[in-house]
Amino acid sequence: MGLASETKGTIIFLNGCSSAGKTTLARHLQSTLTEVYYRIAADDFMNMVDHEKMRSDFYARSGEALTAMHHTIRLFSDMGLPVIVDHVLMETPQEKFAMIECVRLLRTYPVLFVKVDCNLQELERRERERGDRQIGQARWQREHMHSHDIYDLKLDTSKQSADECTQQITCLLKRKAQWSAFDRLYQIYGDTKEERG
Repeated sequence: MGLASETKGTIIFLNGCSSAGKTTLARHLQSTLTEVYYRIAADDFMNMVDHEKMRSDFYARSGEALTAMHHTIRLFSDMGLPVIVDHVLMETPQEKFAMIECVRLLRTYPVLFVKVDCNLQELERRERERGDRQIGQARWQREHMHSHDIYDLKLDTSKQSADECTQQITCLLKRKAQWSAFDRLYQIYGDTKEERG
């Protein structure tokens, strides 16, 4: 296969705060769906940077890493490769560029935009059990998620199992004509001045 394909690869875009269940769902989708999906995760791109250098100028380094991630999503789709995106799109002044950038880069691509949520009590329980997250991170992210609650599908992993979430996504994968979230978000963000923290 060359570097471009006439058929764009499907993009299942999971957005939610830390410990909401995105990675678990992404891996379940990968194992369940017949087609091969590649997982592209914000954590993986952030971890490409040396930890000390990341800490010394967090927003500059994280911004570079996330921009590279967003272009990678588009590259995979251009190659005809389906992807599952594992992201946390924030509304803070330093991080809101990511939502704008994703919408501008991917508006004309086949994006199924999915909110992965969970009630706060369960989020904090998972966060404690994981042991690899700063306590309070999930609450803070949940409070600062992008403010326009526009999605093609909303899931609650405190009420729905990975199987149930996967079934809902699978049903929508057959109805691409119904995917409109990124088009609607473009009406909001398309002309917004993009500033990276």
